[in-house]
Amino acid sequence: MGDFDPESFDDSLNELLPFRNCRTPSDARGILRENIEKDVAAILDLVADADAFDVIELMRMREFSIVPDPRLAPPGGASLPVEIVAAILLARPSRKPDPIPRGETRPHEVISGLHERCVRLARIASYRQLAEGQLRREPLARLASEYQGAVLNIRNLQYDHIRDGHDGRLFETAVSNELMRTHLGYGYSDVVAVRSAMNEISAERMTRLRDETGDLLMAHQHLDPKDVPRDVMEQFMSGIIPFMFLPADRSIITSSDVAIASGLDVATARRVLTSFAQQFDDSASPGERVFDLLMGNNPFLVRPLMSDGDDNFALTSNEIGLDVLRRIFERALPPNSPDVRRYDQKARQPVSEELAKSYLETVLGARSFRESYHYLAPKAGVSADELGPDCTTHRQSADDVEGDALFVIDDVAVVVEVKGKSIADQARRGDVRRLTNDLKATLGDGARQATRIRELIEINHGIWESPTAWLDLSSIREVRTLVVVLDDIGPLGTNLADLQHAGILPKDRPPLVLSLHDLAVIAEIGERPSEFLLYLRRRTDSPVTTYYRALDELDLYMLFLAADLYVEEDPDEVKATHPTLPPVTKTERRRHQRSAVGTMVSDNCVELTAWMNRDKLPQDEHPAKPSMNAPAEMLELIDQLTAAGKPGWFRCGADLLALSGEGQMRLLSMIKTCARATRQDGMYHDAMTANAGIWGFSTVFMATGPSGTPIVEVKERLQLYAKVKQYQLQADRAYGWIFDENGSLKDTFYFNSVPQSDSVLDGHIAEMKLQPVGRRIPPIPPSARRATKRIKKRKRR
Repeated sequence: MGDFDPESFDDSLNELLPFRNCRTPSDARGILRENIEKDVAAILDLVADADAFDVIELMRMREFSIVPDPRLAPPGGASLPVEIVAAILLARPSRKPDPIPRGETRPHEVISGLHERCVRLARIASYRQLAEGQLRREPLARLASEYQGAVLNIRNLQYDHIRDGHDGRLFETAVSNELMRTHLGYGYSDVVAVRSAMNEISAERMTRLRDETGDLLMAHQHLDPKDVPRDVMEQFMSGIIPFMFLPADRSIITSSDVAIASGLDVATARRVLTSFAQQFDDSASPGERVFDLLMGNNPFLVRPLMSDGDDNFALTSNEIGLDVLRRIFERALPPNSPDVRRYDQKARQPVSEELAKSYLETVLGARSFRESYHYLAPKAGVSADELGPDCTTHRQSADDVEGDALFVIDDVAVVVEVKGKSIADQARRGDVRRLTNDLKATLGDGARQATRIRELIEINHGIWESPTAWLDLSSIREVRTLVVVLDDIGPLGTNLADLQHAGILPKDRPPLVLSLHDLAVIAEIGERPSEFLLYLRRRTDSPVTTYYRALDELDLYMLFLAADLYVEEDPDEVKATHPTLPPVTKTERRRHQRSAVGTMVSDNCVELTAWMNRDKLPQDEHPAKPSMNAPAEMLELIDQLTAAGKPGWFRCGADLLALSGEGQMRLLSMIKTCARATRQDGMYHDAMTANAGIWGFSTVFMATGPSGTPIVEVKERLQLYAKVKQYQLQADRAYGWIFDENGSLKDTFYFNSVPQSDSVLDGHIAEMKLQPVGRRIPPIPPSARRATKRIKKRKRR
């Protein structure tokens, strides 16, 4: 799991081959253990005489950028190599047990070798995870191995400003603050103060040493090194050694340092630092520590500091409390205690629900229709259709249940359920059974609740909010579902097909699963509500659900914005759903077969990360905000429809964005052609296009009228044609656009229902001599239809 430089795979075949003979998970673990023992022995030899804090800071300099600009990270840099080396060093009895004076050691010379060996172990650990995923027979085995790999290799799961905002909302509530101080001995504000102080201290020391040594070099650059005065050379060496070669003194931070920088008292600073620190302890061997780490029991995720027992602390990988503070706090609460219930009811659940609702209001451009609402759901053994508007047996047939949020935008409903429970540590370490149980209790429960109300709306066209209050939702034509979780669950949420196969999500139209953080990102960069509707469709109700895999939802979302998240629909399934379509061709079947292949999505978030971290870039750098890849004129048209807010705007925007680039350009060309024809002959012209698929059968009708002709006349004329053609095709929706002769949009209409049989419309079909359905006609360039006798005799599409 994770991205590796291909050049680092020199021995990848030799590393991978032993796993092909594995018959059990124990065999795969044996290979990992054997490699660990060999590489750990070599690492111990390389660092035998070195100060542990020197080695760790040098490893940090190798793996991480020493400046805030996130683009300047060293090639191949990662947290895991630092943590592997730290695990080995912590197995010492003390920070530097070797008697060789520290000043005589040269740990900087072995850092490259340490990195290479640690990266090799990380690869082998990934092979072990994947091998176990294949060897286990449980439905979620593969997903569990991918999740374990993501937990092992990926750090800094959230963008800083979003994480800090969520933590602040959650931990600064009165109940969370009280419980944190009771069970941890400090509050959220203390953690933030210590973290900020550590960053300030480290940055100040690094900047001071850089400037002092740099100033000396510049002041004496005209001299040969042997001519530099002795005192200047000594001053330079006193700065460059802790800066680049023996950096322990620069990296060590004490409780007093933090207290001075933060304003906290020394006891509080020490309490926070100690809670995030590990001590040197030789009771467990280096090999055992590394094996546990690579098996998923990584103590550095929770305690990233090393302490020598003398109030000296050094950082390994993450800053304190990043991505894990909630798990630390929740783990400290006594299981099944009143404190757990208070925290969940007064902080975790209400804060999660409020944040999710707020983000979705931004994404969808509308206030929630219902929030924390009650409705009647069928009891076990009772079918949903028994709770229709004429139901009189509510007490016998239904239970009163609660939903988190319901959005109604135009004729679309979006059902939202929010889950705040964390994935247990055992599940994060790859325990398939525990992971299955946790997913059932979070994603499974949320999906069941969301699907329940979706079915009630679709079947009964409304819900009972109480035994005496019926909520009519008969105007709804499309229902989408969403489960939002507080945890960052990575591949557990992206690979919906695995969850369906395991019975955790429904087989038909599962909900989209988003972490609260990813929803916040989408709210920050999304520009149109219709984009999100299309994303819901693509992710949960298309072949993408089956054929795409990813470790992170935002990788899929960025692929979506690039218009690359797509699998050609099965043409035979589409034809079976929409019988009025022409017969399926061999070309269409081949296109589907070429498209319907498994795709593993890698990192697509470079552009996104640059924009989200733009405040850390130089002031003259202005990264572009990620946006939807579509023709500017098409986006402008969608924005016009959205701003007008007339019926059909929401689904129409999503349908237009779903078109191929060629289809979008063809539609725009049709509009221009109609307008040009009207300008030339001063007459009415119209055109239409149709697109059928698994989301329904949409048709678009457009017309242009000459100046002086009332828009209402043009609209009525187009409406008649649209209504008749929609009926003939049995299309479930028809969008109508009326333009003036300059191509400016003047009015719209929307038909979202179609009769099965209508003698009047049948008569219009014959009168208009419309092209019979089910016949394939040669593609024609978009062209305007002139309202003349000669044109009327032609059969129309």
